[in-house]
Amino acid sequence: MAAVRTNLEKSPFLKRKLGDLPTRPGCYLYRDEGGNLLYVGKAKVLRNRVKSYFQQKRLDAKTRRLVARIWDVELIVCETELEALILENNLIKEHFPPFNILLRDDKSYPYVKLTWKEAFPKAFVTRKVRKDGSLYFGPFFPASTAYRTAELVYRFFQIRDCDIDIDGKRGRACMKYQLHRCTAPCIGAVDQEAYREQAKEARLFLEGKRDELKARLEAAMWKAAEAAAFEQAAQHRDALQQVDAWFTRQKAASSDLDDTDIYGSAVLDGQACVHRLMMREGRMVGRQEYLLDDVEAFDGAVLTQVLQRVYGADAAPARLLVEVEPEDSALLAEWLSGLRGSKVRIHVPQKGEKVDLLAMAQENARLALERKFEPARLNEAVLEGLQAFLGLSHLPRRLECFDISHGQGREVVASCVVFSDGVPDRARYRRFKMTREENDDFGNMQEAVMRRYRRMQEEKQEFPNLILIDGGLGQLHAAEAALKELGLEQLELASLAKKQELVFRPGSSAPLKIPKSSPVLQLLQRIRDEAHRFAVTYHRALRAKRTLQTELTQIPGIGPATAEKLLQAFGSVADVRKALESDLAQAVGAAATRKVMAWRNTASG
Repeated sequence: MAAVRTNLEKSPFLKRKLGDLPTRPGCYLYRDEGGNLLYVGKAKVLRNRVKSYFQQKRLDAKTRRLVARIWDVELIVCETELEALILENNLIKEHFPPFNILLRDDKSYPYVKLTWKEAFPKAFVTRKVRKDGSLYFGPFFPASTAYRTAELVYRFFQIRDCDIDIDGKRGRACMKYQLHRCTAPCIGAVDQEAYREQAKEARLFLEGKRDELKARLEAAMWKAAEAAAFEQAAQHRDALQQVDAWFTRQKAASSDLDDTDIYGSAVLDGQACVHRLMMREGRMVGRQEYLLDDVEAFDGAVLTQVLQRVYGADAAPARLLVEVEPEDSALLAEWLSGLRGSKVRIHVPQKGEKVDLLAMAQENARLALERKFEPARLNEAVLEGLQAFLGLSHLPRRLECFDISHGQGREVVASCVVFSDGVPDRARYRRFKMTREENDDFGNMQEAVMRRYRRMQEEKQEFPNLILIDGGLGQLHAAEAALKELGLEQLELASLAKKQELVFRPGSSAPLKIPKSSPVLQLLQRIRDEAHRFAVTYHRALRAKRTLQTELTQIPGIGPATAEKLLQAFGSVADVRKALESDLAQAVGAAATRKVMAWRNTASG
């Protein structure tokens, strides 16, 4: 284990503060030399906890990096450890310190939102959860489940999904009223009290409260039947049947009706995925994944931070099933119970059905991580294949490709695209306008390569592992000459000729042929095609600019701004010549139209 570097001798604050630490509970905030917050932690005894960072000889890699950057420590003393835990959570959510566990949702799953505070609530699917007094149900996975659930709310309970201001004065209802997907409060077809009852039933459905919902629907059905409102009674009867069928399909294999969240994890290459399964009244109602960076092992300390982040704003269910005992488990349970308003139990299952549920969460976490890393692993394998095929000295993690584009020797441009680890690195793309307007692909390629790597030499930038040229032997020799002139003959070089997709290497006149089905050739083709696209785009932009300047701006009294308006309105100079006078006037006004018409008349005369 590497020695732990600290700033104890350099910082004017750190050594002094470490010698005068309180023995009370509280929070500690580590800052770097610039005053930026690095980490927030809580402690039962501040002195012991803070000093431990600088006295331990064996720290994990992430903590060593943290300690090496600590320049100052700020303390906030609290009355109790629970108070410190609450304060720690609030500070992390407010400042997002980089060395704290910060959860990233692997995906933004949708919710069904019920605007409960409105007089006539509406229901719809959303991916944004806000503290606006509305009720949010979810998250749903897969996303299509959210839309199916919302559709059932419209069908069973006829809740609206529109943004119309409800005043009962609208002239006619929309088609959803005819389709029995809404009771049309917009035209006063239902009063507020009756609509509110619909919304209550929809809420019970979304909360999964099957028995309470069934009781309400049965009571409403018999009440309607007694009042001879047989159509309304039939609607309640149908809703009862459909609700029963829906809940039967949704029922999970659990006889335990406690609301439960199950947490399983997986760790791979320094990243962790935590999978949360949510069960309510014995039914699986949703799941969520969180990604964590810089995690060597998923232990009780990491789990505690995860649970703090998940439940900082929302109440926990009655029970949590976890794979390891959280750090400060009793304190954490006390805090979660306070948020919920009733007891929360944290349990590490040892046998039976709960172990199977935990295994399901762990398996989902493992699969999620493998899905995340699979593209990177495939790219790594392809790059290794490319290295072997071309005999490169290093793995081509950074690959640059050049292409030339022009139109009969005009607007001659070059492109340089960059791929890092097999993926486009668009921030590093570069384009060049050639100094000579000549149809000379070899000379222009030599100029582009020369300009690119001379600049990198001057700025002491890192060179690519492989330079790919779009073309055959001629283009390759031109690039080779440029590198030789710069003293960069050591850079790896290859070209890809379009016709037969042959690869040429310096020092060999015999081309290499890669099988068409090979991922190595497909990677080279993807890079070459991207360079071509980038060059052509730049060439067309310059050509359009020249067309704009040499034709429309030569019309007496027409400047660049008016010329641009004409091109935006009609698409080309040829279409400007054919446009109706009335259309021209609408695009650029009467005065400019007279000048364009005079130009057209002169040209035709």
